[in-house]
Amino acid sequence: MHVRVRIFGKPDTIVVVESKLTKIEQFRKIIKDKFDVQPKLQRLLYGGKLLENGYTFHDYNIKLNDVIQLMVKVQPDEEPKKDKSDSKKNKENADSKKDEDKIDYKDATSSLYTIGDLVDMRDMEQGAWFEGKIARIVYDPTIPHTTEPVSNKQPESENLKPSSDKESDSENNPPVEASSPENKSKKKGIAKYFTKSPKSVKKKPIEIDVRVENTGKVSDADLLFKVQLDSDDDDSKLYCKLKDIRPRARKEIDIADLKVGQKVMINHNTEEPLEKGYWYDFKVDEIKKLRTSYELIGTLYLGPDAVPQNDTRVRVHDKIFMIEEVVPLEMRSEEYKTLMVTQPEKRSLPLNCLTCRDDEDAPCKDCGCYLCSGKEFPEKIVLCDECNNGYHMNCLTPPLKELPEEDWYCPSCKRNPTDVVAPGAAKQAKKTNASKTTRDWGRGMACVGKTKTCAMPPNHFGPIPGIEVGMCWRFRIQLSESGVHRPPVSGIHGRDVEGAYSIVLSGGIVLSGGYEDDVDHGNEFTYTGSGGRDLSGNKRTAEQSCDQTLTRENKALARNCAVKQISEEGGDAGDDWRSGRPVRVVRSYKMLKHFPKYAPKEGIRYDGIYKVVKYYPEKGLSGYRVWKYLLRRDDPSPAPWEPGAKQFPIIYPDGYLEAEAEKKALKEKNGKAKNGKATKKRALRESNQSSEAEDGNSPPVKKRKKNDDSKQTKKGKPSKDTSISAKSEPTIPSIFNMKSPERKKAERKVDSGLTAEETDIIKKDTLNVKLWEECIEICETKGKKEFVEHVTQVFLCIICQEVAVSPVTTPCLHNFCSACLKLAYKTTESLNCPCCRQKLSRNIDPNEELKVALRLILPGYDSGK
Repeated sequence: MHVRVRIFGKPDTIVVVESKLTKIEQFRKIIKDKFDVQPKLQRLLYGGKLLENGYTFHDYNIKLNDVIQLMVKVQPDEEPKKDKSDSKKNKENADSKKDEDKIDYKDATSSLYTIGDLVDMRDMEQGAWFEGKIARIVYDPTIPHTTEPVSNKQPESENLKPSSDKESDSENNPPVEASSPENKSKKKGIAKYFTKSPKSVKKKPIEIDVRVENTGKVSDADLLFKVQLDSDDDDSKLYCKLKDIRPRARKEIDIADLKVGQKVMINHNTEEPLEKGYWYDFKVDEIKKLRTSYELIGTLYLGPDAVPQNDTRVRVHDKIFMIEEVVPLEMRSEEYKTLMVTQPEKRSLPLNCLTCRDDEDAPCKDCGCYLCSGKEFPEKIVLCDECNNGYHMNCLTPPLKELPEEDWYCPSCKRNPTDVVAPGAAKQAKKTNASKTTRDWGRGMACVGKTKTCAMPPNHFGPIPGIEVGMCWRFRIQLSESGVHRPPVSGIHGRDVEGAYSIVLSGGIVLSGGYEDDVDHGNEFTYTGSGGRDLSGNKRTAEQSCDQTLTRENKALARNCAVKQISEEGGDAGDDWRSGRPVRVVRSYKMLKHFPKYAPKEGIRYDGIYKVVKYYPEKGLSGYRVWKYLLRRDDPSPAPWEPGAKQFPIIYPDGYLEAEAEKKALKEKNGKAKNGKATKKRALRESNQSSEAEDGNSPPVKKRKKNDDSKQTKKGKPSKDTSISAKSEPTIPSIFNMKSPERKKAERKVDSGLTAEETDIIKKDTLNVKLWEECIEICETKGKKEFVEHVTQVFLCIICQEVAVSPVTTPCLHNFCSACLKLAYKTTESLNCPCCRQKLSRNIDPNEELKVALRLILPGYDSGK
């Protein structure tokens, strides 16, 4: 088994592990040898979960080729080096502060605003408008300006604090209580630490060549306005451009006077639409009267660039303000000047705690201590890094004496690997104690799990689109992924259904030589049913110990025979055997021992479509009753063992060859460390055993017999293998030498490209020309199998994540299932494309050309849907 380890900024690396029972601490040692990262510095993440010691890959359901994210913790320096590093950091911070202090903000005058004007300032993160006051007007240091002295220096307001250009960290530090009782914050608990503070663009010092021009004139757009927010007690460092401020909104608009197309400022919560939020610009497109309130539909402007969000629904639960236009200083009246410095009624802001509704006297676990629900002493409340709940340090058991420097987890979120029991671990422990086995069952490829899923339905009869006769896979789990044979272990894939054959069953037989009654003659073979063996104790196989019954898989396979009804006495289709249901047949390399002529030399091979001629009960070689099935080939393509058949290279799982190369390199490395022939022989024997445990690619070889054969060869006697190969093949009756049906059609050259019929049907679908051109290019370069896989991806319905059934192609060239699109209309109550939000009409006709093309390329993909 192998997985992929991903480090940020680097390509994925394949790492080999022994099995799914590999523990995380063992995997950390492998990571240490591979990436030279100490185990204590490794943070391993899979599927959003942090991998902890004491668990296995099986506990986290990590499969073959899955990606594990590796994050390296920052290692703290030792104590003697700490002082030096701190001094360096302090020196760097001091240097950075000096650089910031070097920014020479020069006072300027504006023709639109003056110091003390009440304005609304746009947030540089979300685009919301906050109440504030202009504290200073300066030149933008990045824009050249004249150095003439300012003649009319504007007085600062008495209520403003002296300006300062030093950086403050007001967002991270708790608010400092002012000396005067009027300025003291009334907020308690931890809610005060999460008060939104708008962001502004920080101006960095830029060295420019400032040229003095007597005729030069700086416009208001080239000035910076320092705004002191009403909600911020500390000295503000927010410098804004002219486009990010405007006069304070004062005039309210009644809902009855609101008009379509009007741009206003409304209160909206982007996360909780039914609660109060911040204030945004909104353009009204439609006004809806609800039962108790109104709902506006229009364009909401978000972000510093006022990006329009069309078709946004906003519930009216606060005032609606008109957007004020700025009046130049020259045109201001005395009444307007007074209005610009008079504080209006403060606008509402979102609640910090929805549980207690910001009631400071009400006990609350969400914004106070989770144990005592108290909000006093907020500076002694520590937050959990997992659930974000607050706890008083004194309320914990045992109490905390100081704030933890690293991540801290509350008692309910803290995980102790020794106390946590994985699901089913108790049953597994009892089972292990009962059987007293230490076998590592997680090494086999059948345990790694699927990495892909076939787009065809599980109950599909006949060949799988894109899978050609002769294709060969390395492991059984790949058959399940390709859809040729779904069960990773079982030999028969079928469903026993009662009734008048109303439920379709699909077949897939794997001839592995497991039953001694199997007889294979290529185009016709006798297959033994399943059952009659005691597989208790987690056995993979066993000898026949009882009679087989015509139930489950046996009955399912009997239904493929073209007989009127299933009988306990058997059935024979006779000359009408071709009208039976098709069965996909796959042969395994394990048949080499018994039927070497028709078995693949490596892996598992798809041999085409067969039909059940007859089924009957019979006393087997073991002395027990078994069910036998005679199957005959009915496929137009030539069989893989016949001349003219197309040969395919074996298909390996993704990353398998790289993992095998890494295994070989590790074995060579270990072999150099250990000298001696015995060590090399032991390594070779272990490698053979590991390959067999992973469902190896060649049949097991008995070394003792080989040694005996070699001795016989030295004496001049022919070896056993030579005698077997020298023997002439037994005469097979004419019934077994029959050629495949429709051989004339099959003798023509098999082309992996598209047929003329498929090409003509594809050309008729003019709406998806670009998608089809991309698929055809893949077919020409990689083959038919990759073409089919790409078709299943590009024509995937994003709603149901399956190939579109009764496909609908929208005007924006997106494809959906007809039923899925109607359900999306009903769920969202809008006629928008689920992919790009473009306006669509309610009735869109299905794309019949695409429907015919998909049915031709993927026959049966929409059956039962």
